[in-house]
Amino acid sequence: MLKITRRNHFEAAHHLPQTPPGHKCRSMHGHSYEVVVEITGSLDEAGWIIDTGQLDTVFGMIHTQLDHSVLNNVIENPTTENLAIWCWEMFSKSFGGISNIERIAVEIQESPRSTAYYDGP
Repeated sequence: MLKITRRNHFEAAHHLPQTPPGHKCRSMHGHSYEVVVEITGSLDEAGWIIDTGQLDTVFGMIHTQLDHSVLNNVIENPTTENLAIWCWEMFSKSFGGISNIERIAVEIQESPRSTAYYDGP
């Protein structure tokens, strides 16, 4: 089994409205996010799992929607976990039907100590 990963970054602000009053994340704050997509599968006729240019196209859509934005305007409750699911859905919609791809996973890092990982249902 082969796996390819690709990374990208964006900057964004958010607040977590479902946290208790007084919780530090209830206030607006920002992060430098890293998005890592992991594609697992077999080689196609070109000799790769997926063309990384195709991954960059989806990263471009993510970057356009999220970079220097307020995540709450895109995702109702923008926890790192929900952001990982949202990004996974973007990649899954684009590549879920490609026959040699067996698994798509996304990791979101919002700080050096905090990440969320989602590999789909």
